[in-house]
Amino acid sequence: MNPMVRMAFRFIKVTLMLVIMSILSFILCAVIYIYLLDWMNPRGAISMKTFLVVTGFVLTVIFFIAFGWCVGKPLTYLIRWINRLSEGNYSLPLEHFRQPKGGRGLDGTDSHDGINGSDGSDGSLHHNHYRYPYVLYKELFDRMHLLSIQLQRSETERLNLEAKKREWIAAISHDLKTPLSYIEGYAHMLTAADYVWTDEEKQNFSRQISGKTAEMKQLIHDLNQTGRWSVEQFPMNKKRDDVVDFLRELMIDIANHPLAEQTSFMFNTEESGCMVEFDRRLLGRALQNVIMNAVSHNPPGTQVQCNISVKEGYCYIKIEDDGIGIEETQLKHILNQSGKGIAIANAFVEAHSGRMNILPADRKGTQVDIILPIRP
Repeated sequence: MNPMVRMAFRFIKVTLMLVIMSILSFILCAVIYIYLLDWMNPRGAISMKTFLVVTGFVLTVIFFIAFGWCVGKPLTYLIRWINRLSEGNYSLPLEHFRQPKGGRGLDGTDSHDGINGSDGSDGSLHHNHYRYPYVLYKELFDRMHLLSIQLQRSETERLNLEAKKREWIAAISHDLKTPLSYIEGYAHMLTAADYVWTDEEKQNFSRQISGKTAEMKQLIHDLNQTGRWSVEQFPMNKKRDDVVDFLRELMIDIANHPLAEQTSFMFNTEESGCMVEFDRRLLGRALQNVIMNAVSHNPPGTQVQCNISVKEGYCYIKIEDDGIGIEETQLKHILNQSGKGIAIANAFVEAHSGRMNILPADRKGTQVDIILPIRP
């Protein structure tokens, strides 16, 4: 049956019930008054006509008060609910619900299953979950309940998306520093007056600067695309590729960084190749953040070692250095520090359904373990 028709029938039912109760009350009062007159026969009692007029007037006032309470109280409550929604408060008010029997309260899950709209065939709440007089507008409150849930869900998704966007922007802002430091270093080397570079060396520097400029353009492009997101995910372009060759090339590139001149690198692998589905830009930025942290936050002469192994369908990447290390009090929080290199790397690894751990190395220094599924 149409919800509006059900509400109309409910209005008629309530109105008839109040009218019948008023008529019965009027008749009962008249009968009682007649019996009192016959039994007590008081002198000076008011006349029957006066009594009936006064009684009828009082019962009419009571009828309108009861009818106004049944009709007006839910409407006032509904207006307050709409005002809450207009102010951005999407939580569900609970005044119109009955207290569940034997349950844990209106916000519990044991005795209030109907609040999720699973009791009625039309997705509405169960009749017994409403108090009077709110049950008169049952279908309307059902729709308001669903609207509140949808608005609350949309607001949660919006806040999560905004947080993800801020994290993405912070990641790009942080990662722009790496190619910029390459360009700055090579430009400083080219302009150094105490050394004469050969044409071949100058061409190599120019190629490096050109490559890092293209990388910066891509990062800026990613930053401009942030406003076009419609889902709560990093924009990814996964392709199946050899992560061993990819990491080897990345290590060589970082070893050529001007800031890494006094850092030694070692690359060890138990596998000739390991095919993993990953986004080269995001995973490259994650690994670059980890390795560049080992370079920039440790003294000259630090050794950075990378090991790759495969076990039980997972690719294990271990990057460790023999530098100054990280205090144990910071290890538990460093992966969640928004805008920091390690936290950004962790977010990119998790976007690949992987996980990252940071802990003290077997020797002095820091060890970062990255675990990636070989098959998604």
